[in-house]
Amino acid sequence: MDNNNTKKTSLNWRDYIIVILLATIVSFTIAAITNYTSNRSCDLSTTSKFSDPTRPYSPYLHQRDTMDGGFSRGWMPHFPPSEEYWIDMHVHLRNIAGSDDLKQLIDKWFAHLDAYRLGKIVVITGQDNMFDIFAEMSQKDSRFAWMYQPRITEPSVELVREAVSKGACALKLHNSSIMSGRTPRHIWQNEEWQAIFSLAASAEIPLLWHITQRYSYSPYHGGGYIPYWEQGWKVGVDFTNEDLLQDALAQMRRFPKLKVIGAHQNYVGVDRMIELFKEYENLYVDSSVGMYLRWADDFVEKDRLYLRDFVERWSERIVFGTDASLFPGNSIDEYAVQGYLCHARFFLKLRLSDKALQDVTWRTAEQLFKFDLTSLSSNRRGNVRP
Repeated sequence: MDNNNTKKTSLNWRDYIIVILLATIVSFTIAAITNYTSNRSCDLSTTSKFSDPTRPYSPYLHQRDTMDGGFSRGWMPHFPPSEEYWIDMHVHLRNIAGSDDLKQLIDKWFAHLDAYRLGKIVVITGQDNMFDIFAEMSQKDSRFAWMYQPRITEPSVELVREAVSKGACALKLHNSSIMSGRTPRHIWQNEEWQAIFSLAASAEIPLLWHITQRYSYSPYHGGGYIPYWEQGWKVGVDFTNEDLLQDALAQMRRFPKLKVIGAHQNYVGVDRMIELFKEYENLYVDSSVGMYLRWADDFVEKDRLYLRDFVERWSERIVFGTDASLFPGNSIDEYAVQGYLCHARFFLKLRLSDKALQDVTWRTAEQLFKFDLTSLSSNRRGNVRP
């Protein structure tokens, strides 16, 4: 009888201990979950998260922690960084007959894209008889700037000087006639072009230079099959993209202060771009054609991380450009608008830090072209308010 009672009591104590252990485990688990949830909630509304480059947020979120006694602390903590505005520095302008043509075209373009935060465009023109009109427009309208494209076979340092004196912020060069065999490859080495390079270097006037052209189709953005080169091969062109790139780099070595923006990323891969950036401190690229994500698409995650790392590291060498083409008539349509939006989508979908996003959308261009942007405002019209 006593033995049975002892055995029964021993079993009860064992059960009691098990219950205590289970209760302790549950208690610790609940505490850990509560602590994690609390920390996560706190992290969404305090400045601690801003040090994590993989989770970019608007830099203004933390202001709600303290302003108004913290009344709005934690309100809508998901807001990512947003661009102040975009400067599109690669816009072709053609067939302008006068100031009325120009004003109507610019107004119409911004009527479409102001809602998407387009703040300023840099148009490209070879119309040297329109310098005064472009100069007047750039002085009256803060949305407008321009660069001059000299004729490759008829370069004039005097025309370049005149363009710069009247407000041209850059020069545009294009190797298409060299690739297609209509212009000799050594054209850039002639005396007049050398004088233009020297002037651009000393005056810190950047060159937007279309140096190379990819082989292969590129239907994703509407690109044709081996543009320019096919015509050149028919007339005996035997040099390559690498040769043309080296020709441009030789000019950069000859004129160390010469700033060159390689159009379309020079059609080289990210690893090669990094090598060139490291070797040439005055080399930049624009975003046009390659930095492009169509309206319904998103990145494969590994590509997003790879490209994000690149843009974060080199945001001060990348300028936003779309290669848009504006001319009187029907140049402004859904195709043109989507071209702008698909280039913007590329950067917005990368989920960049605020610093990198402001660099590529406007700040690098501001510094490169020496823009005074005090008259531009990031306050939006037509968005939800207040």
